[in-house]
Amino acid sequence: MPAPEGWWVGGIVDGESARMARTMEEAAASVPDGATVSLSLPVSAVLMERMRLPSTDREELGGMVVLQLEKTLPYSGEELTMGFDIISQEANECDLLAIAVSNEQLDGLCEPLRSRRKLPAQVAIFAIQLAARFPAEEVLALIFREVDATILAVAQQGKLVAAHVCAATDQKEFLEELPRLLLGLELEGTPVNFTKVVVEREIAAWMPGLREQFGNVPMERVSLDAPLSAGPVNLVPDGWTQEKKKEAQSAKVRDWLAVAGIIYLICLLAAAAYIIWLQHQVSQVDLKVAAATPDINSIDTRKDRWDVLAPATDPNRYIVELLNQINHGIPSDDLHVTRFTQLTPSDFEVDGEAPTASLAIQYFDSLRNNPALKAFTLSSDPPKLLDNDHAQFTIYGKL
Repeated sequence: MPAPEGWWVGGIVDGESARMARTMEEAAASVPDGATVSLSLPVSAVLMERMRLPSTDREELGGMVVLQLEKTLPYSGEELTMGFDIISQEANECDLLAIAVSNEQLDGLCEPLRSRRKLPAQVAIFAIQLAARFPAEEVLALIFREVDATILAVAQQGKLVAAHVCAATDQKEFLEELPRLLLGLELEGTPVNFTKVVVEREIAAWMPGLREQFGNVPMERVSLDAPLSAGPVNLVPDGWTQEKKKEAQSAKVRDWLAVAGIIYLICLLAAAAYIIWLQHQVSQVDLKVAAATPDINSIDTRKDRWDVLAPATDPNRYIVELLNQINHGIPSDDLHVTRFTQLTPSDFEVDGEAPTASLAIQYFDSLRNNPALKAFTLSSDPPKLLDNDHAQFTIYGKL
């Protein structure tokens, strides 16, 4: 939304005046990222009402101000942002200036800032900020231009106590309206015995005519481009505060996600590096295996040769020695070995007959427990009973 016709939008960046902009869109685009934005509202954009309330507690005063303003304004409390500045206080009561602004108006004005996530952290009243520059003046008149109007404001010891908007935009019209404005202030109970009159530098040419109105009151020109303090009133809506908190939380989440993404990427790179290292190690092992394969094949060949020659070189595998051990293990003279067969150098069979099956099993156990035959794996079928009640058995030996 462009600034209302006649508004000038400018700012202070790092203590220096920024260039002036004609629209809020243009001003929002020129705000650097991360800059703290403060908004100063003109008198015509807010409602000001001077009140005297029977309390000195700020929390109680806030509630009273809301009730008083809701009586005079066609808005509910949720549609307004309100604040107040204490002008003076006594034992049990305060003299204060209450201020209210429409949230809808603020939202519309600051939409270009919201779209760029640069909502103001401070919403002040320019006239209040300007008055605060003169804390030593007992009764001060401030005359300056705002939008398409001229403002006559009154301050006491740095506190704004009243501000009237005059539609006059040139010297002649304003000087004609000035007596009526001063009379209105006096009727409201606002002091007009000024100790100084401050005039905006842009309308300093009006000062001779103003002297005729104010007499011998000292006058001073002032530049409105100089930095102003934040002021005692901040009209930032609660909705903006919540919005900025959500944005801050979202920013934290984005930062954490970015950190998590970096950590994940580092883990991926580390895993990729580890896989490459493993592949290198595997390739080194493959090279060693390939280099050792001829030696392994040679050893296997020699082993096969020794296995072939083992029956001839190992005394425990001589046929005579095998027969000796087979006969040595016979538990009784009633058990007879009827046949010994060496199928291969590594296999043999023993057939026999025993008067009982238990004696045949006892013979098999004696051979299996014989240390001289430990190189062989012995097995046996269950003994077969014959017609004469004898048991026929076969024992197998295999390397």
